[in-house]
Amino acid sequence: MRGLATMIPGLAVYLNKIPRPILDGGYYTRTRENRPLISPLPVDGAFVIGALSGFGLMAACAAGELLAAHLTQSPLPDYAPAFSLDRYNDPEYLKSIANGGYSGQL
Repeated sequence: MRGLATMIPGLAVYLNKIPRPILDGGYYTRTRENRPLISPLPVDGAFVIGALSGFGLMAACAAGELLAAHLTQSPLPDYAPAFSLDRYNDPEYLKSIANGGYSGQL
């Protein structure tokens, strides 16, 4: 609200009525190999955009664009399968993330 009141000065009247927030860290959702999930789900009409880990703010625009392509059934970029939930159905992919202890952690 404080930041918004800078852009919309009329909101400043509400600043004394709200408590200051307390932030105590947070949790990052991630996949085992730390690669986001951006794809349709097995349930018809359901999609996922998640597991953005600690780089969600940086990746949000590109992730949203990829999900929009899925939603509108537009042509997908070549890298789309790398973020698909279907990658876990590929035995070679599963083997590649099981070996070597690669976590992709930032």
